[in-house]
Amino acid sequence: MKSSRWVWLLIGLVIGVSATSILFIGFISKPFEVKLDYVAVVELSGTIAYSESPLALVSGETITPREVEELLGKVENDPYAKAVVLVINSPGGSASASEEIYNIIKNVAGKKILVSYITEYGASGGYYIALPSREIIASPHSLTGSIGAISIVMSIEELAKKLGIEVEVFKSGEFKDIGSGWRKMNEEERKILQSMIEDIAEVFVNRVREHRGGKIKDWDEVLSARPYTGTQALKAGLVDSIGSLEDAINKARELAGLPQNSPVKWVRPKTKSLLELLFGGSATNSGMKISYEVLLMWPPPITLHEKLGMVILTEQCPAIIPS
Repeated sequence: MKSSRWVWLLIGLVIGVSATSILFIGFISKPFEVKLDYVAVVELSGTIAYSESPLALVSGETITPREVEELLGKVENDPYAKAVVLVINSPGGSASASEEIYNIIKNVAGKKILVSYITEYGASGGYYIALPSREIIASPHSLTGSIGAISIVMSIEELAKKLGIEVEVFKSGEFKDIGSGWRKMNEEERKILQSMIEDIAEVFVNRVREHRGGKIKDWDEVLSARPYTGTQALKAGLVDSIGSLEDAINKARELAGLPQNSPVKWVRPKTKSLLELLFGGSATNSGMKISYEVLLMWPPPITLHEKLGMVILTEQCPAIIPS
């Protein structure tokens, strides 16, 4: 009787030790998640456009408002993301998309320390979206600025005649087909388009005045719509300093009161599906929609007219694509 009692005691001890070991191994196999304050780095690279835009079709890599909202949403809602560095490489693009992205960034800049770093391009719309930043740092060799408008109107009237193409237009108003490539514009139409460009340019300039007003050295020069290198932009007051990405990260740390060895976390878009890689856009995209579009862009995409026909481009500016 005594021996059987010892046997059961031994069995119980073995079972107890085994269960404890399993629980302990299971516990230590899970990595400890240490929460540390960090600098989020978000890359915005490509032409600014909506996914349905014809600009997205011909310009390759794009920056869309939806993607920017998704990326910055992750940062905005993370209490450990104390600062954000936007790595911008964009010649600009759609004016309406630039404005939407600008507002998304401005909202985040009101809640987090935000620094923009311009790598290769931060021109026109690319510069536009950097404006809400606490500081703008540029590579010395980057191209930025280009605050202005230019319009290029193509007419294929003479070519159509040579090819024997006749076009009849039925319109409800005198200016319904303004900017059509099938005929030359008259003086009144030129004045209308010029007023549109000036109106678009004024919005851009007002944004620059709001964020950089006290820093611009020569407004006449800036409003000439010229592009600048990073070094020239510093002298003009368009950027706060020139440097590297590491400089931008260190500046963000400094402004956020973080130690210089605080971690950096890259915030990247989700991996695209096979359908997105093959056809672009999302799997549920209803297809490209060609419509009137305004661009904030420098230099203008010179290949756009080759693929889509007559285009009116502005550097910050209307690209009007006939539907």
